[in-house]
Amino acid sequence: CQSRLIAIEQPEIHLHPALQAELGDVFIESALGGSKNSFLLETHSEHLLLRILRRIRETTEGVLPEGLQPIQPEQVAVLYIQPGSKGAEVIDIPVTPEGEFARPWPRGFFAERARELF
Repeated sequence: CQSRLIAIEQPEIHLHPALQAELGDVFIESALGGSKNSFLLETHSEHLLLRILRRIRETTEGVLPEGLQPIQPEQVAVLYIQPGSKGAEVIDIPVTPEGEFARPWPRGFFAERARELF
């Protein structure tokens, strides 16, 4: 496909965590390489997100492995949909050039990683 909007719900489902991370590279290449697709991904995969953040950081630092597509923070939108009493609220979570989230995740989303590491 070329120049398409592709929507995928939980592309990581039933995949090993290493393959979930690899999906990040597949989506980056399909979006920013020759195909120029746009993706709307609904995911719970921290592995997929961490790969995209890593590629942003590597692009910024000039250490992106050869053959991989560079990616800038402004080319990614991370949105958290939070249910509320008056409907859903869309919370933008900006990404920095250092490959970090510019604000904390709402309601402890992905907090398990920090608890497991520290």
